[in-house]
Amino acid sequence: MITSVMRVGETAAIGLDDLLLDLSGLKVGDAVRIQWHEDGMLVVTPLGRAATKQELAASIRRVSKTVESEPAP
Repeated sequence: MITSVMRVGETAAIGLDDLLLDLSGLKVGDAVRIQWHEDGMLVVTPLGRAATKQELAASIRRVSKTVESEPAP
């Protein structure tokens, strides 16, 4: 995804599309940690609760038409 840095009041923001929000489990207002690395990479890590297996599976189904079920034990 290519996006841009936008001015929002006296701060800056980076826009995320709905797919990226869905895949990451982020919602507007969620807390995130942003880390800068010397190679110029920014890493955004959601804070708070982890997604459930059901939430992750639902996100995958929205992105991919084919989701393999777990093999039988």
